[in-house]
Amino acid sequence: MSGRDWQSDDDQQPQTRADYRRKQAEAGREFEERDRKRVAVERKYARDHPTSDDPDDTPGESPATPLTQSELKTQRLKRRLNWAIAWLALGIVAVFLILRFVEF
Repeated sequence: MSGRDWQSDDDQQPQTRADYRRKQAEAGREFEERDRKRVAVERKYARDHPTSDDPDDTPGESPATPLTQSELKTQRLKRRLNWAIAWLALGIVAVFLILRFVEF
């Protein structure tokens, strides 16, 4: 690998440190300008398209959204699993009490 293989095609001459720093500063300024424009556009969009995901943000009652079939099934499954866990915990406690106080 020769010494010039690491340089790009548009940089035929080796750069001085000052040239490199100047290019880096220019690239930094360009990035900051693009970022400033992006933030301004995002703020304008946010002002033009307000959204409220939190019902506490809007005064008064928020409209109730109907649940889909899959959401209803998920809620029902959650409730059934919670009851199953509660019954299993109760069963474990009952078995522990039986083994503790009943002599075989």
